[in-house]
Amino acid sequence: MAANPAGRIAFAVTQKGVVAGVVIERSPARTAVIVASGDREVWGNDRVFFVADARAPLHSARAAADALAAFVERVDETRAGIDLATTWDLLSDDPAPRGVADFAELSLGRAGPEETAAAAWALAEDDSYFRRSGDDAWQPYPRDAVEAARRRRQREAQERDQADRVADAIRDLLDLGAPFDGRDAAARTGVAWLKELALAEPDGKEGARGAAVLERLRGGAVSSPQIEAFRTLVALRVFDEDEILGVHRNRIRLAFPPEVAAEAERIAAAGRPDAEMADRVALAPGLAGAIAIDDPWTTEVDDALMVEPAGDATRVHVLIADPSAAVPLASAVGQEGMARAATLYLPAGKVPKMPPILSEGPLSLLPDGPRPMLDFACTVGADGRVSAFRVAPVVAAIDRRLTYEAVDALLAAGDAGGASDPATAALSRLRGLADAVRARRVEAGAVLVERDEISVRVENGEVVLRRLPWESPARRLVAEFMVLACTQAGAFARANGIPTVYRRQNPPDDRNATQGLKPGTRAFAYRMVRTLRRAELTTNPDFHFGLGVVGYTQVTSPLRRFQDFIEHVQLKGFLRTGRAPLDTDALLRVFGELEGRAEALTQVEREAKRYFTLKYLKRFENQDVAGEVVAALGSRGIVSLDETGLELPVAGAGHLALGTRVVVRVREVDPRRDRVTLGLG
Repeated sequence: MAANPAGRIAFAVTQKGVVAGVVIERSPARTAVIVASGDREVWGNDRVFFVADARAPLHSARAAADALAAFVERVDETRAGIDLATTWDLLSDDPAPRGVADFAELSLGRAGPEETAAAAWALAEDDSYFRRSGDDAWQPYPRDAVEAARRRRQREAQERDQADRVADAIRDLLDLGAPFDGRDAAARTGVAWLKELALAEPDGKEGARGAAVLERLRGGAVSSPQIEAFRTLVALRVFDEDEILGVHRNRIRLAFPPEVAAEAERIAAAGRPDAEMADRVALAPGLAGAIAIDDPWTTEVDDALMVEPAGDATRVHVLIADPSAAVPLASAVGQEGMARAATLYLPAGKVPKMPPILSEGPLSLLPDGPRPMLDFACTVGADGRVSAFRVAPVVAAIDRRLTYEAVDALLAAGDAGGASDPATAALSRLRGLADAVRARRVEAGAVLVERDEISVRVENGEVVLRRLPWESPARRLVAEFMVLACTQAGAFARANGIPTVYRRQNPPDDRNATQGLKPGTRAFAYRMVRTLRRAELTTNPDFHFGLGVVGYTQVTSPLRRFQDFIEHVQLKGFLRTGRAPLDTDALLRVFGELEGRAEALTQVEREAKRYFTLKYLKRFENQDVAGEVVAALGSRGIVSLDETGLELPVAGAGHLALGTRVVVRVREVDPRRDRVTLGLG
């Protein structure tokens, strides 16, 4: 280039493509130019690929722009006569670099300012045949590289054509307001791409294709492609407005395969096998019969309690449904239960582990006749000490089903001397024993996180929140005896050499994390929950820090958790043959797979609960709600909202003392994006 390039016309590659400008001045790093609009721009020299031997006047920006436009128009017309493929065929056997003038001569027959500029433009715009080799020099690619580039261009053209067809098919459905019915192949492809985009990140291959379809539908770039993909799928009625995307991300199967459903119907109609029922003892009703205590919406009833006097102590029968009495592990229903791992509970419904014809029918502990159960019978003294334990397959009938609220009412009436119902006497004894068992756990180091739970359900299309109080006597006594049964089952397995998977929990790294916080407060619960370490699986009994017990194994929810089902199979196998069906290695393999699936379900449940809780909170936008400060993060305070239980950051609340009651303004809630903006009221 000449020492003073001012006035010459330069070409560069920018985000707008190939652009031209009249050089005002040039430094080693940058070039300042006047572009066709008359504006001044500065380009990095790495973007500038050619400076033509043509000049434009610089006495005014308008004059420079007019001259530039005329030159670029002539160059663009000239460029149409350049065929780089033919030129490459001529030069491919000679890899020596050539100047732009050589390319102009070969392609156009002369190398004037317009021809050389046209050749440089063509070379910069299409890098399939030649690569740059120094200033104003280019050399041919090898034949294999050019062939690969040709194939790439062909694929890209095919993909563009497919994206056009797909976008047209989706646009037709949207214009008609018609739901996607899966009949059109292009629409099927488009829905698959849009799903991938909505469920994952847009930089995946299928997601990128979905983004390309959206750009065609919207006529340009889309600022929030994932949200836009979701909205499009809602418009096509592929997704519901309240779709929980985690269900799709984890490929959770909603319907049971036909062979599983058919087998479940046969099992339900056939009843329990004689071999399963032959050695079962019919359990006497004790003080008041077996009582199942659950929430009113529970349909898979796993457990019940029954008490009977045992000298100075009380025998508490923790009765657990025994689905393995009818469902063999190797059956289609059993294998499907293993694949699902657990029942998935969502605010708008559930995805059961087993077909409801079984889990909500003959296998559930309903008060409509005898049921096969496993009886975890604990003889408990008034001090909470267990003096004897027995586990056995039994047959028993549920005397009644009660809700937690109903049990709390019966206990309150009994305390007031206003109830003589035998069930009330049995429940009162259970409560006293549960308190004693609980006290022993606390002495052993159990950490009690005393905070209410919030139930989130969709009923008749409305989000309904219910507070489940931790101080409910009914909830506490049921929880205590479930922990007791699981702990005693673990001890039984350990004593008899039954391969079993236990759960342990190591102490927190910071034992003083809750120092200065009052137990029972929201701040204490917030800090403790975030301090506790995750429970781990082990084949050797170990201490569970949160529960304060050793050798805890889960056995109380076999209708809802397949891990519990497997433990039943192990216990019953030992009780009947003296040997458990699965050895330790096999058990660990099964539990390892189940644990991963169960963790995925837990994440989906959390996602769904949060989404619907935020949807409930949205009705309070631009209103004030009450809460309590439970933590500080710099200038922000974490506030536990009273009605929803959500723990959310609030700007400007970081200086407030923990436990301070506050009123916050709900400024914005976007459940789909999981965004909430709160401010001090």
